[in-house]
Amino acid sequence: MFLLSVFSPLLGGLINASPVARFLGHRGSSIVAVTCMLIAFLSSVVVYYEVVFMGCAVSFDVAGTWFSVGSFGANWSFNFDILTANMLFTVTSVSLAVHMYACDYMRQDPHLNLFLGYLSFFTGFMCVLVAADNLLVMLVGWEGIGVCSYLLIGYWSHRLSAVKSAQKAILVNRISDGLLMWGILWVWYHLGSLEYDLLNVYSASGFVGLSILIGAMGKSAQILFHVWLADAMEGPTPVSALIHAATLVTAGVYLLVRLHIHDEMFVIIVGSLTAFMAGVFGATQSDLKRVIAYSTCSQLGYMMVSLGLGETGAEASMGHLMTHASFKAALFLAAGMVISGNGGNQHIARYGGGAHSSMFTMLTLLVASLSLIGFPELSGFYSKETILNLAAICADPIADVAHTLLLLTAMLTSAYTTKLFYQCFMVDFSGSSVTPVRNILPTLAMSILLLDIMLKVWVGTNLLSGMLFFIPWGVKSLPFGLMIAGILTATAAVGSERFTLIRFCGSRWGFDQLFARSPVNPILDLGRITWAIGDRGLLSVGDYLKY
Repeated sequence: MFLLSVFSPLLGGLINASPVARFLGHRGSSIVAVTCMLIAFLSSVVVYYEVVFMGCAVSFDVAGTWFSVGSFGANWSFNFDILTANMLFTVTSVSLAVHMYACDYMRQDPHLNLFLGYLSFFTGFMCVLVAADNLLVMLVGWEGIGVCSYLLIGYWSHRLSAVKSAQKAILVNRISDGLLMWGILWVWYHLGSLEYDLLNVYSASGFVGLSILIGAMGKSAQILFHVWLADAMEGPTPVSALIHAATLVTAGVYLLVRLHIHDEMFVIIVGSLTAFMAGVFGATQSDLKRVIAYSTCSQLGYMMVSLGLGETGAEASMGHLMTHASFKAALFLAAGMVISGNGGNQHIARYGGGAHSSMFTMLTLLVASLSLIGFPELSGFYSKETILNLAAICADPIADVAHTLLLLTAMLTSAYTTKLFYQCFMVDFSGSSVTPVRNILPTLAMSILLLDIMLKVWVGTNLLSGMLFFIPWGVKSLPFGLMIAGILTATAAVGSERFTLIRFCGSRWGFDQLFARSPVNPILDLGRITWAIGDRGLLSVGDYLKY
């Protein structure tokens, strides 16, 4: 039962990506994908009950020794502890909703079975990463989700923008993944083991921890490595929901929590700068999916800051990761329904009136948006409030600066989220009439995520909110006041993109141009030179000598 939560998505991907899917048809492929994900979700529920409530952590040696070098042996083994159980439940629940949504959203695509196969493989590799017992098995899942994200972002290969975005995503991640692999090699060199239970990266070298941290920064789209995240919106909406909610971008945060890389000033600085930067970018975007994408980047900054606050902060970071997965997936799925109802248009200034979407879509977008801005008594409020309070009581001066930046980010988040909802449903700029989208599977998928949001309100993700009762009332009330200020600011800022500062922020501070001019072009030029002199040259010399 435990292993079904890992291998069931992989089985669904294998069936839908194989020639067998040609005989199943679209309906059969949809049934296979959703059934496999349902089995994985039910298995993760059993794992969560057995591990969290019954206290029965389990380890499995699945396929014995992978390979051995001297006294070192790499085993195909999985470990199901509390951290794994929480992540598996989050990943499989969100992925089940996304699979159900994709079956309807992509129903007219001629290669639906292949798309569902990619989605299932993506979820399966994420489950492998989460359940891995050592760094090598984790690296298999890590690289697997990287390859699947490339295939999913560039799925619409007839669109040049999608192809370029996929290439950008995998190239930026290659930089961070290379440093991660370097760090893993140094861990093995210094410690002679890659098992989590025997691992303490700081006993080897500070550079090892820094290498792994930079590797996690690439996957979790922290500052300098964030340039791929917004362009990943070129993929279909189910891909955006899966990547930005519970899988790819959370892998870096999970890895740092698993390896106990926290309580570091560098982590706090990176997280706070990322959160503020993404908040500014999100407030100046006009594309619906890009606004939500930058909100993901901003919330990942919150998680990184929380990681830098020690063991308690790591627990708060995982709590925010779980709540964020639910409301962000609901936000993306509702946004997909709004886009479909407006003929595929993603510019929020051309929406309005709510006439092109169902009332349930509006309700889902409203609840998810309120959770994102941290409205009281919703799940996002408790998890975000905990991080802000921990930063406020931390004695480190860097934490005070981070707390200030996170408060400003909270106001920006409230502003652009309110603006998004206001332009989608409160005012009408479109003037067109499109049939409202009301389908059963998307409605059911969004219902699952809404129930998940409410479940995390009632049950909670951790006990930290109850522990922090000693926080001064002014500190606890300040985020709510800034949220109200952001809402009022947004209602007055609609249509004010003509200012120079807003235009500059809308260009994302020139990070894309910086990457294109500095590292990308020289690397491509070097690749052409080495290919001409090395690869092609050696082959030409070999052919000449052979004849």
